[in-house]
Amino acid sequence: MTVIDLGERRDVPPPVDPRPGRGVRRWAPALVALLCLLVPAAAAPRAATPPGVVVPARPDADLAVAGDLLLVADRAGPGAAPDPDPVRRLAAHQLPSGRPLWRIPLPGSVSTFPVVRVGDLLVLGMPEEPAGPQVVGLSVADGALRWRAAGHLDGATPAGNLLLWGHAGAGPGQPVLRSVDAADGAVRWTRRLSPTDVRRSTRDDRVTLLTVLAGRRLELRDPDSGDLLHAAALPAGVEPPELLGVTHDLVLVSEGTGVLAAYDTAAPRRRWSVPWGPSARAYAFGCGVVVCVEDGGAGLRLLDPASGSVRWRAEDWHLLTPVGRRRMLAAGYPGGGVAEHVLLDAATGRPVRGLGRWRAGQLTPVQDGVVLHRRQRDGRVLIARLDDRGDGVRVVAVLRGVVGECGSYGSLVACRLEGGAFGLWELSG
Repeated sequence: MTVIDLGERRDVPPPVDPRPGRGVRRWAPALVALLCLLVPAAAAPRAATPPGVVVPARPDADLAVAGDLLLVADRAGPGAAPDPDPVRRLAAHQLPSGRPLWRIPLPGSVSTFPVVRVGDLLVLGMPEEPAGPQVVGLSVADGALRWRAAGHLDGATPAGNLLLWGHAGAGPGQPVLRSVDAADGAVRWTRRLSPTDVRRSTRDDRVTLLTVLAGRRLELRDPDSGDLLHAAALPAGVEPPELLGVTHDLVLVSEGTGVLAAYDTAAPRRRWSVPWGPSARAYAFGCGVVVCVEDGGAGLRLLDPASGSVRWRAEDWHLLTPVGRRRMLAAGYPGGGVAEHVLLDAATGRPVRGLGRWRAGQLTPVQDGVVLHRRQRDGRVLIARLDDRGDGVRVVAVLRGVVGECGSYGSLVACRLEGGAFGLWELSG
């Protein structure tokens, strides 16, 4: 059985795949270890301990990166001593030095939220406010509040405008997607759309294209202006069509005829179609260089994006993340029990190399690899990169004093230290 993380579904916007930027989120649940059956040598490889800095935080703090800012959302004050002020705080630190910049009351009721930086503005989405979801713009320089608007933050465009989901009128009316000026929150354009009928193409954390399903018509729209770029009519069908997702060059559509079709994003021309179903909860999405299809059949089907033909099936693997353009990180459970991590050839599914006992934190691509970590018996934590050439893992740092979870952001690694603070290290090599 193949397990796929499809994210959370909500009864209100934003759409199924909201990724406006790196969101502040609780690390601990996301960093549960999957141990590998292929056990490496007991002795730790020799590696240097890079210079690091300590970022003050409480044990319940959340962490995120927005551009060159490290954000710590904390209920109490710095260090291990409780702060008599119970108000949640948001602190910003300069990267990579960790230098503190400012600390303000958190402008919302939760400490996990999407965030994106646009120029000298830090934009936060506050989805669970008593009066309804809010979006706030803060000054990067001092954290001062610039503006506040109702809605769900859904991303930023190449021109620096913001996309927000809301409702027409004061009540829970028809959903509306609107573009606002990041400088002051002024509305640029609005369209009445359903979040389930909109998908976003992104590059470098910016929304570059909006794909809209309008009845049985597929539309490609400019996210900055909202203007229609291209459109195509879908074939007639018994069931209504469903917009499933987008890859870097394809729009995946269930046409309502028992068929999964792929359309080019350059212009909505139908590239291929394949039989689809029978599951009522079927999914199709991009998996690196292939298209993944889960539709109730035997295992996950991985399709050739050029033709739609089946390249291979993942019946025994839990696919975790693409690694570069040629590999895929996966885990299996042969005979039950301990998980086996393996590097697969993305084009064929052939196992390339077993990886040993490692923990994958936030599976963040780092140029030519993925950052992994593992705790030794003596308490040290090894930090390694998994490269996409099939060479396995390469230890790049040995850390001490780490007591909690770790995560990576580009070339930076952050780990929880004793007392709740975060250690921050910049990797090299």
